[in-house]
Amino acid sequence: RRAGLLAQAFWLGAARDREVREAREAREAGCPGQALSMEPIAPMDPEDWGPQPVDEQDWEPSAAEVQEQEQEPDDTLAPFVEAEREFVRLQAAGDHDAAVRCLENILRAEQETVQQMQDTVLSSLFERLSVGYNTLGMKHLKDGKTESACKYFEKAEALTDPANLHMNAESRLVLRAVTYNNMGCFYKSLSKLHTALQYLRKAQKIEERLNSQCQNPAGTQLNLCALLSQMGKHQEALQHANRALKLLENPSSSENESCESLVCVAYFNMAAEYEHLKKASEAVWSYNRAYESCLSELGEEHPLSQQIAGCLQQLRAKNRRAQ
Repeated sequence: RRAGLLAQAFWLGAARDREVREAREAREAGCPGQALSMEPIAPMDPEDWGPQPVDEQDWEPSAAEVQEQEQEPDDTLAPFVEAEREFVRLQAAGDHDAAVRCLENILRAEQETVQQMQDTVLSSLFERLSVGYNTLGMKHLKDGKTESACKYFEKAEALTDPANLHMNAESRLVLRAVTYNNMGCFYKSLSKLHTALQYLRKAQKIEERLNSQCQNPAGTQLNLCALLSQMGKHQEALQHANRALKLLENPSSSENESCESLVCVAYFNMAAEYEHLKKASEAVWSYNRAYESCLSELGEEHPLSQQIAGCLQQLRAKNRRAQ
């Protein structure tokens, strides 16, 4: 079995609701629409990763799989196998701090053994630890604990460095893209826009290199759109909204089941950028498409549906006054 990372963007949480409220207030003040960004990406545990077609020669078994394939039990791998199992149990119970400590403790205790391993037998353990760091970083960011959030994102960045030869190369890159995207969201939350842009560009570069292997390239494009819009670079922001839409509408896209919801955000962001660029007819068309998608996915009473309806109503009124 070869596992591929499934990373989801939970864009309907408290941060998104706040962003919608801010956009509505700007609209009521007579300002153009405000592009919406994605929330940090939550990588699922490797145990739940969906299968990816891959050459069997590129497949790297986990420590547990290696031990199962051996005729004689490998006592060297036993503590790592047990630590991974405990990590999965603690993650499922919602104790993410303890889950991460469990893997950190075994790596610290077996440091000499790890250093002697020359292949990627422990890749799944390092992948889980990277997932754990990103999960904790997201949790602390949402709780407003920016200092500790930064610490966990930086640990995930260090763990996915090319120097870590214990990780399968493809999995390492996928997790590095997730980490860079989350760090972009982190620095955007601190209003450090240029630093956020650097990290999102890094995530984009990896996703383009891996092509269909990354699971949320459209989310990165939407984050770039919202960030560039905030920086006043509306033409470039529009380009990223268009790229996101193409990724989401491509039949071979690797987006998960949140695809249709992201289509709504992509059209909304396109409309907002068209409005900034004084292209009223294109803005109306894009808001209409966003509204149709949002009604289908979220219903008429959802704040985002109401926000789009308000944008459409006010833009049409503005166009009538201009005639």
